[in-house]
Amino acid sequence: MLTYMLMAAVLAAPADTTERRTLAAHRVPAGQSAPVVDGKLDDAVWSAAPAAGDFVQQYPNAGAPASQRTEARVVYDDGAVYVGIRAYDSAPDSIAAQMGRRDASGIYSDWVQVIIDSYHDRRTGYRFGVTPRGVVKDVFHFDDGNEDLSWDAVWQVETTVDAQGWTAEFRIPLSQLRFKAGEAGQTWGINVLRDIARKEERSWWSPMLPNQPGFSSRFGTLTGIDGLRPPRRLEVLPYTVASVTRAPGDEADPFFEETDPYASFGADVKYGLSSDFTLTATINPDFGQVEADPSQVNLSAYETFFPERRPFFVEGVDIFRFGLGAGDGDFGSESLFYTRRIGRSPQGMRRMPGDAEYSHAPNATTILGAAKLTGKTSNGWSVGVMEALTAREEGHFMMPDGTRGDRTVEPMTNYAVARVSRDLDQGRTAVGGILTATNRMMEAADSLSFLPEQAYAGGMDFRHRWGPSNQYQLTGWVLGTLVEGDTLAMQRLQRSSARYLQRPDADHLTYDPTRTSLSGLAGQVEFFKSGGHWSYGGVTNIRSAGFEANDMGYMRDADNALLAMFGGYRQFKPGKTFRSWNANMNFWTGSTLGGEMNSLGGNVNGSFTLNNLWNGYAGINRETSVTSVRALRGGPSLRVPGSWNGWAGINSDYRKALRGSTGISWWAEDETDGRSFNVYATATWRASSRAELSLSPSYTTGRSAWQYTPSEAEDGSSHYVFASLDQKQAAMTVRLNYIFAPNLSLQVYGQPFIAAGKADGYRAVRLDDDGTRVADAPGFEERFGPVPAGVEVADPSYSVKEFRSNAVLRWEYRPGSTLFVVWSQGRSEFDPSGDFRFSRDARRLFGDEVPATNVLLVKFNYWLNL
Repeated sequence: MLTYMLMAAVLAAPADTTERRTLAAHRVPAGQSAPVVDGKLDDAVWSAAPAAGDFVQQYPNAGAPASQRTEARVVYDDGAVYVGIRAYDSAPDSIAAQMGRRDASGIYSDWVQVIIDSYHDRRTGYRFGVTPRGVVKDVFHFDDGNEDLSWDAVWQVETTVDAQGWTAEFRIPLSQLRFKAGEAGQTWGINVLRDIARKEERSWWSPMLPNQPGFSSRFGTLTGIDGLRPPRRLEVLPYTVASVTRAPGDEADPFFEETDPYASFGADVKYGLSSDFTLTATINPDFGQVEADPSQVNLSAYETFFPERRPFFVEGVDIFRFGLGAGDGDFGSESLFYTRRIGRSPQGMRRMPGDAEYSHAPNATTILGAAKLTGKTSNGWSVGVMEALTAREEGHFMMPDGTRGDRTVEPMTNYAVARVSRDLDQGRTAVGGILTATNRMMEAADSLSFLPEQAYAGGMDFRHRWGPSNQYQLTGWVLGTLVEGDTLAMQRLQRSSARYLQRPDADHLTYDPTRTSLSGLAGQVEFFKSGGHWSYGGVTNIRSAGFEANDMGYMRDADNALLAMFGGYRQFKPGKTFRSWNANMNFWTGSTLGGEMNSLGGNVNGSFTLNNLWNGYAGINRETSVTSVRALRGGPSLRVPGSWNGWAGINSDYRKALRGSTGISWWAEDETDGRSFNVYATATWRASSRAELSLSPSYTTGRSAWQYTPSEAEDGSSHYVFASLDQKQAAMTVRLNYIFAPNLSLQVYGQPFIAAGKADGYRAVRLDDDGTRVADAPGFEERFGPVPAGVEVADPSYSVKEFRSNAVLRWEYRPGSTLFVVWSQGRSEFDPSGDFRFSRDARRLFGDEVPATNVLLVKFNYWLNL
């Protein structure tokens, strides 16, 4: 109802009538040479090309003329598009030019960048940027505002700094763009931006004002493009990799090798099937240079979400994105397609014989190959198909009597996703559909019947924008899922933390141990208004109990209905003190489909930037007392206390050589002594234009008043036991970057992590006489009693010490071809003592008591354009 009312109130808003700027591209005349890419813009063809000027500030003074003059020109021939940019500067000695590696973000430097919407769909764009010292960035933009930094093209650019400022000369091969073939009088979308670091100023040729939403839809028009045909596109990137690992272990373990050499080879292939579609394939992919995931302690019932880092799966997958949640945080991470399922750690290790003396299995499942077909037709259809095949993995074990055996720990599995969408009304409307499939090739002897054999998901989505500057947007989707397999697999899914169908007090749920399939539905509708000073909107998300997307996606909860509303105000015009500021308010409520309210809360938050470029943020959040259907991990529901939490932080002027940030967050629970406090900081020193060091320490202390603890009764009865758990955690993230040249860099990363939790005060939830419901009581604490005799309780105390690090030397020795040299070290120790003494634990972590695993890896690839 809320969405309908808001939509109806603005449906009569006028359409976007903003006048678009136009720039004519100049074709290199027959018999005349194309520009020589040397950064000097002295070729005759440049003087014949019209100039784009009169840049307009986006910030700090939105809508004002740029403080420094900029001119851009575009010429082209049958092989490439050339862009020449002259960035005039009245103080050329003040031009900022910190060195960084490719796609660097956050460096203190001036930039010029050109973005080309060669499809002219007003939703996508290819961005090419450079700094005065030749640091490059390339980005693919999609959905009129989102970006894919992992996209890498093969192109050229040179720069020159002179008495008038600086210049940049780009050569962008047509093979790196996607466009309609052979049409006379084509028009593309184009925009050019310039950043002046010392002023923290960004200006655009086609104005991009902060009160106007969208990105590609705000571009100007590039005319004069005639007779271009996409070239044949066949790119091959073969690679070879060699590594050696030295790791500690038990010398009596027959599967242990102190020194473990490894060598492999493979290739990535890109082939242009037509001007519209590209086939990308990877054979025996290697992900050896990827940075390790940060350390975490997870005591919840939910799986930890880690972002994808592997190049093949992050590059160009924008069309496959299909979020299941909204906003940020854990709910915002939910997705129908979570690529880290492909090549995951084998799931069958726990099925090894429990009395085995030694066992071994691969850390990750081998990806035999993967391919994706992506493209967009001239009439607005976007198509994406991806398929990956992972190998059957075997684990090995040895019994105490010396008998050895093998057991399958992961079946051969095929993952597939198909996505299609259609743009209408110049990109203001889009409709689409998606299908995903996971098929495991199981055999009766595998002992993997706890895994589903098939899992499918499919549905449709839509998006519509309207109003002045397309400020209003309505989106929605509906999905269905079907999972099939052995009864053991279905029992596992029914009892998982996503649904707990076995809950004894859930009258709307049914647990069936004889099931061989599970199906469900989910849907979402979201409305929001962006642009201008005010923004607001609402979203509702509903999932049935049988909805299950975790075989190919990432999903935390089913059996849930959520309603959220949000609103905010932002001021982007500088005043006497503030350069900009914003304030926001959010509210949400949720329940199971049986009517059990499981969330009700809201928060207010805001941020600001001062005129001296210091900035800060703060917020406070309230969660009221609600019914938790997951606190007892499959037992009856429990009314849990409300809580308050808040956060605040401040960041210094990033332009300074020495800059820092610090922040705090806290949490306090009603009715109990549950609490936590976290403090974190970052100090960054730009030692020179080439070197930068950052240190990010953090410390957390707190107490969980009711940490769920597994228990077992002698008579087999059900009891739900909680412990009070005092926790402390300290970490330090260290990053060192040294840039020898834009194509040669050294990056060092390290993170020591120490955490401990000490349990005390065990108590059991008081149940009614038949054990199906929590006993009624006026207060939360009164719902607990002593642990009954004959109930054995597991101690949740822990002490974790970890160190993860790597050093990556990256040399792009020719365009598209790279050499990696990687050294990584890891240390890890766990004990159940629960003791935390930072100085002692740190010494132990880096001493002989915790031996290190060291890996040295060299990877070489070579780009071929055939």
